[in-house]
Amino acid sequence: MSRVVHVIPGETAAGSFRLSGIAADVKDVLTLQDALSCGPLLPITDVPSWAGQRRSYWRELLSVEDHDLGREDLYSNSSEILAGDEIVLWLGVDLAEQIAQAWLPAFLGALDVRDRVLKIVQFVRGQRMEIVGLGMLNPQQIAAHPPPVTVTGRHLAELDLVWRALTSSEPTALVDYLRASSEFPFLGRALNEGLMRYPDADSGLNEWEVRILRAVSRGGPKAARVIGDALIDGYESLRAGTGGRDQVGDFWLFARMLRLGDPKLSEPALEITGSRVEYRDTEVRLTPFGQRILDGKANFVDANGIDDWVFGVHLQSEAGRVWFHRDGNLIRR
Repeated sequence: MSRVVHVIPGETAAGSFRLSGIAADVKDVLTLQDALSCGPLLPITDVPSWAGQRRSYWRELLSVEDHDLGREDLYSNSSEILAGDEIVLWLGVDLAEQIAQAWLPAFLGALDVRDRVLKIVQFVRGQRMEIVGLGMLNPQQIAAHPPPVTVTGRHLAELDLVWRALTSSEPTALVDYLRASSEFPFLGRALNEGLMRYPDADSGLNEWEVRILRAVSRGGPKAARVIGDALIDGYESLRAGTGGRDQVGDFWLFARMLRLGDPKLSEPALEITGSRVEYRDTEVRLTPFGQRILDGKANFVDANGIDDWVFGVHLQSEAGRVWFHRDGNLIRR
């Protein structure tokens, strides 16, 4: 009897999936506990070193000595996926989950797994809003899933193109892909929103950083409230149909907040007091410079430079590698 292995993005979703009764055995459920839309996204030369680099990114972001991804994590249990005759990837429409469908064939290729049947179960919409992430669903909703779609050779060729574009050190290939027709409309739509991770040409901040400053202006100084308000803004854009397919977590937002308030900057946009480890014990206020950014009178990158990653692109002012986002296009200057 053939073995079916299920790849589930996120620990919450994986917990609900195990309760859905779909998997024959809990060992057949592997969790991707890595939001691939965040941090450096590099080509996979070999799985151990690549997974180690991703773990290092999350350890630094979370300020922990060791980032334990869990017993069922795919990186730690790649031998389990090798044992599967069929691999099913379960997705919502969120950017991180959509990237996973380009990442998984590359990951399997690095493991020399090329003869497995690969299928995708794509959730799109619930009763009230789009299913951005599988963590929104309970076990009963997962059990009533859409039919799996088999990934064909043509699909694999496009996904390989996407992965190469995402992991390229230049954004040109990704922009070119987004201008062409696609077999994966939800992936293309999410990646278009992902371009907003580049700094805006006017403010010098990405979309989530602007949300942070606006949330501080409306409801500071408690950092926990600011982070909550910024996350709500993301979901409200989803409800309004104006975006929202790039969702992030609270710790990632806190890390961005700390970057905006780094006292070593020439012009910090935020003043941060209290803990810089736990956002529940942190307060945050706009600096005069941060207010000027919100007023459209200042640019964060112009004042402070940038050293950041968007997918495979390392933005570095000192190396002259800075791209800005304007009206759906990327501008280098």
